[in-house]
Amino acid sequence: MNRVLLLMFVVLMFLYTTGYEADRYVTTTTHNRLKFSLNRGAHDAALQVDKERLAEGDIVFERGLARAVFEKGLEHNLQLDSSGNPRASTLLQWKPVIVFEDYVDDSTPGVAFPFSYVRESEHIYQVLKGPAVIYRVKVRLPRTHAWSYVGDVYKNVIYEYPLE
Repeated sequence: MNRVLLLMFVVLMFLYTTGYEADRYVTTTTHNRLKFSLNRGAHDAALQVDKERLAEGDIVFERGLARAVFEKGLEHNLQLDSSGNPRASTLLQWKPVIVFEDYVDDSTPGVAFPFSYVRESEHIYQVLKGPAVIYRVKVRLPRTHAWSYVGDVYKNVIYEYPLE
């Protein structure tokens, strides 16, 4: 009888550990994919500058175009459909939401680089060496286990315009 109880305990511990590791793998993969997607989207958004102002030596982002390119990058890299919802059988189950966006460029009043960018409400503190696009995205983590974290994660991305 002792051996049966011990075997049941070992099997339960194995199942719990396996479920926990699967949940950690999915969570880590989601964080990594989201961060890589944000970096790629912000890179593309940072390249959307006003060509006429660039010829004059000023870097000014075309904000509407930059936002559209950023969303298109998320759509492609996170396997979202055209309305921003995740496709079937993909990692995400809920639509990512852009909760904050900002642009710091040569048209921003009172900015001289290096610039200390502080947005306390969004918990963003960064020294910018040049013009930058800033986004904050909220995504709900997928649940793989009954004890998985239920809630949203927020990811920030700050991408500076490549000056070199």
